[in-house]
Amino acid sequence: MEKYKEKLLNNLKLHIDYISKKVLEKLEITKILANKSMKEISRMRPEDQAVQMQLKANAQNRIVELDNLKGSPYFIKCYITDDKGEEKEYFFAKHQFSEESIYSWVAPVASIRFENLGKVTYKLPDGETKTITINKKEQYMIVDGKVIFFSLEEKGKSRELIYQEHFTRQKSEFALPEIIAQMEKAQDQVIRASYKGPLVISGPAGSGKTTLALHRVAYLTQAPDTSDLYTPKSIIVFVQDIGTKKYFGTLLPGLGINDVQIMTFFEWAFTILGLSDYSYTEIYGNTEEEKDMYEYQKLKALRSGGYPSWKTNILSILSFHYDNYFTKENKILFNKQKKDKKLDRFDLVILLQSYFEKYKKFEIRRSYKTFVKDQVVNKIEKKVVSYSLMIFDEFQNYLPEQLHILKSCLSEDTKSSVYVGDIAQQVKLGTVRSFKDVGENIPEERNILLSKVYRNTKNILSFIQSLGYKTIIPDKAKDGPLVTEKIFDTYTEEIEHIKEFIPKYENGSIGILAKDESYLLEFKKEFEEINNIHVLTMLESQGVEFDIVFLVGIHKSSFNIKHNFDVIPTHTEERKRMQKDLLYVALTRTITELHILGQDKLKDIIIKL
Repeated sequence: MEKYKEKLLNNLKLHIDYISKKVLEKLEITKILANKSMKEISRMRPEDQAVQMQLKANAQNRIVELDNLKGSPYFIKCYITDDKGEEKEYFFAKHQFSEESIYSWVAPVASIRFENLGKVTYKLPDGETKTITINKKEQYMIVDGKVIFFSLEEKGKSRELIYQEHFTRQKSEFALPEIIAQMEKAQDQVIRASYKGPLVISGPAGSGKTTLALHRVAYLTQAPDTSDLYTPKSIIVFVQDIGTKKYFGTLLPGLGINDVQIMTFFEWAFTILGLSDYSYTEIYGNTEEEKDMYEYQKLKALRSGGYPSWKTNILSILSFHYDNYFTKENKILFNKQKKDKKLDRFDLVILLQSYFEKYKKFEIRRSYKTFVKDQVVNKIEKKVVSYSLMIFDEFQNYLPEQLHILKSCLSEDTKSSVYVGDIAQQVKLGTVRSFKDVGENIPEERNILLSKVYRNTKNILSFIQSLGYKTIIPDKAKDGPLVTEKIFDTYTEEIEHIKEFIPKYENGSIGILAKDESYLLEFKKEFEEINNIHVLTMLESQGVEFDIVFLVGIHKSSFNIKHNFDVIPTHTEERKRMQKDLLYVALTRTITELHILGQDKLKDIIIKL
């Protein structure tokens, strides 16, 4: 049996080398077309210039696709018998390479990869149904031309592992076959969903929801029956922060998507309103209580309605609207905020509402290149904002008012949106609690709930459970190191403790998280030269994971909820819930090892929340 597996693996490696050579040959030919200069095109007849510009753009996109295929030529192979009795082999990949029977994962025939062995059907774009028989399937993970994973599925037998590369000790808990099985089922559900209307992909960290959302984008832009409706330039992905924006920016080109807009809500709002002289702040204020009450009063003002008329002096709009809601102290704080020229999410929503009530639309400036008398010139045009598809990453962190504003820019032809996140991880005041808050009625088949693929160790999950959080501990979870809690009086002691673990995780990722950004300043200075160490607030860490996590500066005062004057009881309860959810987010960022450092133990803090 081992010799048989070795033979299969060697044959696979030979085929990968063969395909890589063919892809390289095609790449060189495509580069010739892509490198055609603008000067050459300008010499052509006017009727040929537009065609050549499009060919050049297509060639540039194809280069990106071929570069991806070079290192990862395919991920599954199906041995089939077609309706004429002929035996064929179909490979499926991120991109098409039809010269070698490699089909894009969005091709109609690619849907068979989710089916069990035996007779199956699939539909062509014209509605015709094809019937074939799948005799055998091979599944692969190929990275940079190297086989990482290889499994075989034959009739009458369970899936058999042919080869799996040994993972590093940091990633040894990464159950690849389990992830592949879950991704197949969920991806199939996402891909087959009708393109019209909202779609929800929810689940905890590590469940693969972001990957599925991006595959949804790729499918809609590449599938024959939807590509005309969903051009990349008409799609926008809203992310929480600049770090996530960079992450998405590296993933999308790998799926063949190069022109999708990726931005935060505040970047979008600043662009629409032309606020180049201002900067964004998540929460303005000094102390925790000051920030809390400032947000509380701004939220009340926002939801009072009756927005002032739009004018270019945006600060006068905000001053007028907040005047009846701010205490004397917060009026002083707002004056300081105005001098600093900072705006938060409440300010931006009020300004956008005021702008929309006046103009009944949002517009954006677009620059483009064109030919004037055989010369390439830059031009700018104003265009009404309209999107064929919107992706909301970590949707639970948006105010309902934010989502209403953004949804107003969806095209009537599609009304397509994808909400990605976890409603159980709400860590901001006033955010959406239910899809009814944003006027969405999500059918059951379009509400996709992913269960977590538990990469965390049993000891980490047990510790989280001991704090009162509802956590499932799978039977197959590895034990891993015990969770460490150490009492330290200073950040210097915490830094020295962290340094002890850097050699162990030099090939892994290290997360240092704290409740307050100000506490992290010394950690950022100390570790700024080490690329695999990421220093973040608990809020900023939402959506990412690390091999080892250090929660630093743990002190019960950081999580205290107190106010110097009366607020409605439900506000206090919401703040407590948010604090508990934020702590849960921080605890679940780790994969292998968790260290909690500070002046108090978590069990003493969690009791008060």
